[in-house]
Amino acid sequence: MTDPVPNLGNDATATLFDAIDFAVENAETTESGFVPFVLAVLPDGEKVATRYVDSEENFTVEGSVALARQDLATADPVPRHVALAWDGFLTLDEDRTEAVFVDAYEQGRPEGVRFAQRYHRTSDGLEMIGNPLLLGHRPEPMLPHPAGPGQAADGRVAAIARIQAMVDERKRR
Repeated sequence: MTDPVPNLGNDATATLFDAIDFAVENAETTESGFVPFVLAVLPDGEKVATRYVDSEENFTVEGSVALARQDLATADPVPRHVALAWDGFLTLDEDRTEAVFVDAYEQGRPEGVRFAQRYHRTSDGLEMIGNPLLLGHRPEPMLPHPAGPGQAADGRVAAIARIQAMVDERKRR
């Protein structure tokens, strides 16, 4: 049996879909795009949400997402898993629609994933177009390697990633 979402365990998958749901709720409240946010689950299991604004005077989604990525790359403590969400447009086969995007990453996995949920605005709110789409994998981890007392972070994390890859490969068979 494989994980429900490639590169994410069950808890990280639940956080991914919580982020998609929350992003859709945010998209419904404003037509100009919502402030990007991160949902994170910390090592002790605490769930936190953080919004990112690159500039109070000249807010941009791109700059705010970049700021969130920068913050995640140096997170301390290192979360178990994270989901970064923003609002934008998706073009598939020359069909351009509004969509919420979520990049999700679980600590120790070799890569994360990107999902999108397309929607149309109607007089009654948002109408979803299909189910969330897996757009692809994000090869770079969104979190730093954790380091603890007496722990060689790079070697241990690399070993965990190799073991996880072997487990994932066996599950696919």
